[in-house]
Amino acid sequence: MTNFATATTEPARDEAAPVQDLWFDDGNLILQAENSLFRIYRGLLSARSSVFKDMLAFPPPEGGNPMMDGCHIVTVHDSAKDMGFFLRAVFDSSYFEPPPSPTELPIVGAVLRLSLKYDVPYLHRRALDHLSTTFPLTLDGWKQRDALRTIPPVDNTPFAAFLIAREFDLPWLLPAILYCISSHPFEKTLDSASWCDEEISLCWPDKRMAIVGRQKLIAMQHQSALTLAKLSSAKSEDCTGTACSDTRQHCADVLSGWDMAGFLDYFEDHTDMCEDLCQPCCAAFKELCASKSEEMWTDLPVMFGLANWEQLERMRVQALE
Repeated sequence: MTNFATATTEPARDEAAPVQDLWFDDGNLILQAENSLFRIYRGLLSARSSVFKDMLAFPPPEGGNPMMDGCHIVTVHDSAKDMGFFLRAVFDSSYFEPPPSPTELPIVGAVLRLSLKYDVPYLHRRALDHLSTTFPLTLDGWKQRDALRTIPPVDNTPFAAFLIAREFDLPWLLPAILYCISSHPFEKTLDSASWCDEEISLCWPDKRMAIVGRQKLIAMQHQSALTLAKLSSAKSEDCTGTACSDTRQHCADVLSGWDMAGFLDYFEDHTDMCEDLCQPCCAAFKELCASKSEEMWTDLPVMFGLANWEQLERMRVQALE
């Protein structure tokens, strides 16, 4: 553990500036992270964080802590951005509420990082819950993802989420994240993806996992297209339409032409192609898509070399305890 009271390596004090929304005039403790100053309440911070409680209980160093406006200044070795997100979550009850309240991935990552470091369990659980709304463990959760997700779909978010899942050992998030990555152009996995003014490049073992899993996923997707094509070659006894066979064949051709993942939402995203199907054929087509989606979701973790869903769910529950 780092003894905050004895930490001496600090940025130059005259370069540091208060963070206005985290500078309380009646605060009794100043934290310095990089060149940012946060004047906060020592007692409330200690009540939320057992680590801060213990560290702030240590006696000051021999020369005493630096002072400003009658408050001790304690240096923490975290990024100012992360510390700002974390302290807002601690001191503003409306800033980082649990789902369904919206948030953003940088906030989730920072809160997760510092809630673990400083032992704030309720914020840790909230961060995990937000991630699970966006990268669920069930197919039903995936189907409702657009309505339930609390993290907005900023371009290339799955690549940033992958790094978070790796950093904090959250394997239950990886199947959905890797499916999302597989829905992006292959070059992003092979080279890099831009996200929030930074370039994200996966390490080689993770690239290999994503590439090999993607290959299996696309092969299964093409197999589903083949099943659709076979269905189109046999006219159903219940069929009342004249263009059903051609329509089903067209749907299969579209799917087989993809080199990116997309089957889990195929029926929902292409209902317009089903307009030329009669009611019995549309119902059969929908049922087939649902059945193949279940198969794909069940096999998704294994395709990427991960534990099965049951084991991943146990890991998630343990992390929330």
